[in-house]
Amino acid sequence: MITDSPHLYVRNGLAAGLPIELLDLFVRRAQATEQQGIRAVLTLKHLAHQTGADHRYLRDIVGREIDPYTEFELRGKRRISSPRAPLLAVQKWMLTHILNHVPCHPSSFAYERQKSVAQCARRHLGANWLVKLDMHDFFASIDERQIFHVFSELGFGRLVSFELARLCTRPGIGARHSVAAEKAASSADYTVIDKYQTAVGLGFLPQGSPTSGALANLVMRDADMQIAEAVAGTGIVYTRYADDIAFSTSRKFSRREASELIRMTDHILGRSGFLRHNKKTQVIPPGARKIVLGLLVDGDRLRIPVDARNRIINDIWGAERFGLPAHARHRGFSSTISFGERLAGMLAYCHDVDPKWTAPLWRRWAKILSDYEIR
Repeated sequence: MITDSPHLYVRNGLAAGLPIELLDLFVRRAQATEQQGIRAVLTLKHLAHQTGADHRYLRDIVGREIDPYTEFELRGKRRISSPRAPLLAVQKWMLTHILNHVPCHPSSFAYERQKSVAQCARRHLGANWLVKLDMHDFFASIDERQIFHVFSELGFGRLVSFELARLCTRPGIGARHSVAAEKAASSADYTVIDKYQTAVGLGFLPQGSPTSGALANLVMRDADMQIAEAVAGTGIVYTRYADDIAFSTSRKFSRREASELIRMTDHILGRSGFLRHNKKTQVIPPGARKIVLGLLVDGDRLRIPVDARNRIINDIWGAERFGLPAHARHRGFSSTISFGERLAGMLAYCHDVDPKWTAPLWRRWAKILSDYEIR
């Protein structure tokens, strides 16, 4: 790290022919980031050196001359944009050395180490009322200008912030929903340098990139703070897991107050460029079944709903009875691997809530995988 010995950094820079003014600027910028535990990135070439990527390759991505993504649909519902190597490695480096060191708002539970679905749902245990909201096109609503500001506020220089934002976004996938959203994005102090003027299309966060979740959380940090402050002292609990928002309370409450809460949230989300999904908004009163992120929260402990348990049991039985590839096809998956990853994810999800119930299913799943690999 540069701040380990600024004197040596400056001495070596002078020996390489760099002006002292530039070296002093780089030291100041490195201090601004490294004091936060974040790795300094002084230029695009500096990033290339640290990640092992080719500098010209990174320049081509920033200039939108290449689009190194593989796109596919996940079961016909979500469009996934997966970065190809070596951009994938660069984004993973940025996640490890930069974004994982920046805290999200305490109300946010997704894409952050040491946090989980179960922790998020547990916050709503014992509630009488539950209000659930969903944001429309969460990742595709966040553009490169907002990402530029995330990096700029972390202390990176303007050009580097622009280049990092371009490396984490992809053009042509955005979904701007409203005048308010467009105004929120266009109000950013964002300029493109001459070398990149020919680039076409504003970039948005691609769902499927390693950095997208962490960056989305940082873009949402102000909105999280405003919503949390608005309900502070009212007995209302607020959580967000990616695009899933939940409010709950065990105090006296009404549908009228729920409507006011939703309108307030709409206003805050709109100022940040997000739009609520009307069809996925739910107000759940006392006496009704309450589920947060697929887990029952209407008691004093988290529970896995019976229908979710039965789906897992049936999938395990089907894979045992008919073989993993045949059962994957029966369930509508084009890939045995994608089905296996989904089932393993569901088992891990359930283990976090009820390890005793999940343990024998894990053993059966391990045998299924072993038999499949032997064949």
